[in-house]
Formats: sequence, C-alpha cells, structure tokens
Amino acid sequence: MYDVVIIGSGVIGMSIARTLSDKDSLSIAVIDRDVPGLHASYKAGGMLGAQNEFVQDTALYQLALRSRDYFKSLSQDLYKETNINIDYQEHGLIKMAASEDDIECLKAQYHFLNQRDRSVTTLSENSLKDLCNDSIDFNHHAIYIPNDGQINASKYTKALLKSINNKGIDRLYHTEVKSLKRLKDCYKVQTSHSILLAKKVVVAGGAWSNDLLENYQIEPKVTGVKGEVLLLEHEHLNLKQTLFMTNGCYIVPKRGNRFLVGATSYVDDYSVGTSTEGEQWLFNKAAAYIPLLNSSNIIHKWSGIRPYTDHEWPIMDEIDNGLFLVTGHYRNGILLSPIIGKLMAEWIVNDQPPSLIKDFKAKRSVHL
Repeated sequence: MYDVVIIGSGVIGMSIARTLSDKDSLSIAVIDRDVPGLHASYKAGGMLGAQNEFVQDTALYQLALRSRDYFKSLSQDLYKETNINIDYQEHGLIKMAASEDDIECLKAQYHFLNQRDRSVTTLSENSLKDLCNDSIDFNHHAIYIPNDGQINASKYTKALLKSINNKGIDRLYHTEVKSLKRLKDCYKVQTSHSILLAKKVVVAGGAWSNDLLENYQIEPKVTGVKGEVLLLEHEHLNLKQTLFMTNGCYIVPKRGNRFLVGATSYVDDYSVGTSTEGEQWLFNKAAAYIPLLNSSNIIHKWSGIRPYTDHEWPIMDEIDNGLFLVTGHYRNGILLSPIIGKLMAEWIVNDQPPSLIKDFKAKRSVHL
C-alpha cells in the first residue's frame, strides 16, 4: 500500500510529488496513461504572466505573485538536481490592446497593477521602440510589466520528471486509471494493468480529472480548452520581452532566435493537432504586431488541452477523506505549479488545508 498515489504527471502532479519525496517516510507513486509530462504542461508557452490577466486583488492573484517569486531559486535547484536548465528568463512582459475597444480595459488594468507595483508603466510609441529594439509595430495602447518572466515548459517538465526519479519516488506507472473507489481505510486505484491501494490519492489529471470523480458531482465542472501553438524562427529578430495582446495572442521569445506564438482557444475540444485556420490566425496576428515575422520559418506546431472552469477559478480541495482534487488552472498551470506543490504537500502531510488555498474549494454532493 502506498501512502500517496498521484494521478497525473503534469507540472502540478510532479510538483506535488517532488515536494512529498523530501519526506523520507512516505511511499509515493505517480500514474499517467501517457508518457509523463507530455500533455498541456509540456506544450505550454512557458510565460509566467503573474500580473498579466488580473484586474482584481483576489486569492488567485496573490497566489500567482507568490508562486512567481519561487522560479529563480527553483530553476537553480532543478539544475543542481538534474543538470537541466529550464531557461528561466526575466525580461518582462508587454501587454497591448488589440483594438480600440480594448484600450479602456487595459487602462483600468494598468491602474490596478500600478497601485500595487509602481514598476508597471505605460509605454509610449517611442519608449516601446526603445524597449524592444524597434521590432514591434505600435498599435493602440501598451503597458510594461518588468518583473514578469518565462521558462521553457518542455525542459521544466523534463526536469521535474528527472527530479522525482532522482529523489526516489517509489514508482512511476505508465498506465490508465480506470476507476477509483473508497474502501474502509484506503482507496482502490484500478488501472489497466493492476490494482493499487493508497492511503491518500491526489487527482491531478488536468482536463480529464472529473472522469474519475463522477460520483462526487464536482462543481464547477472542468472541461478541456484546446490551444494551438506555432514555433517560429527568424535570425534577425532581436526581441526579449514577452508580448501579450488582449485578443489572447502571445509571442514568447525563446533561445536561438525562436518565438513561440499562441494560442487559439476551442472550448470542449479534445482533438489532437493544429488546424489550418488556427495556424493562419496565429501567424497573421504575430506578423501584424512584429512585421519581421512575416519572413519567419515555422519550425514546429502543436496543440494542447488546458483544464478550464467557469471564471477560470482552479480547484484545490479535499473532496473526500484523503482524496484530493487539484485541477482547473487553465493558462496558469506552469506559473502556479511551484506553490501548489508546496501547499498541497503540506496539506497531505499535516491533514490541514493551508490558508492560502482555502478559497479554492469545490462544491460537491457525494453519491457512493
């Protein structure tokens, strides 16, 4: 019998496992039906964006700010543990109004952010050109968030996977969980190949988390939102800042003069691969803001499924005695993974919910 079984090996599940693995007395298993870490986590843009989409001082906003502060030391720790550089960079984020209709909303967001962080500034056409080496075509209105950063999401997932293996979790199962049932003093986890018993279970299966918990009638519902991404290359484009538009298009500079462009959003779409329509939208939007990208090469394209709830409010809760649900982080999974790993591990070990995540409970009605 395991002390803890974690279902899902994205950055959330692996961050929890990594923190728990420091507890010598715990036996831990991680289960994933696919190659570990190769779903939404691996395919993400990697921007942190802790201030990017917030306009109110909520519990989620505070959690995002705290989690962003972990990344510099986390990148150093992961490199020591795994010899993998997750390419942590801190060059800031430029947010631009995609249309005149968005200007007032962006101004209101600037007012909210600037009151709490004076380093957040508005950008004139000249200051934008100076900041980004004249590479961006100034449109309507822009603000600069200098303390934002980014990582390489694929390297991050690989580093977390190698870290939990190095730290000695008891088992990493590559199999599908078919059912989850509460017994008298433990949980029975039925997989495609075997039955596992666990004192505590963490369901961190992203957009598929609710599939195992139908008897609990969890609200809000978690669904998948498909996002498509392009990776472009242009040897003469010198841009370091992440660019995010109010229409949802973003451009994240990567090493080697590569630029990750995302992301489309198709609600309740679990299909794999990119569409011609989605690729054209991404390329055209990116080139409209950065004209040099018109002559860039598309070197890779892919899609991922992000776990979404109404109002983009994640769930972190103990929905039954010893059964935890951690999902719904949508575009903030990478950003929130360090602090969620710490807080959920603390909850699992101490049997008490940390105050920082008390506002992320699910509504449920158990029918066993």
